[in-house]
Amino acid sequence: MSKQEKLDQQKAELIEDLMATSTVMEEVWRYHPDNPKKKDVIKEYEILKQIQKDIESDLADLDK
Repeated sequence: MSKQEKLDQQKAELIEDLMATSTVMEEVWRYHPDNPKKKDVIKEYEILKQIQKDIESDLADLDK
């Protein structure tokens, strides 16, 4: 692998890391205390638990 290819690969990996970090920051902002439109963590967690139960139920139904 040439030096330029190594640099290109490193740059691509750093860009991917930057994009992943931005995605996580956006998600965390949804719950951040300084966000005037912040989500209620407890409420959102309960919604996710129900979604999880529904998916598990659907999977169980497929196995019948």
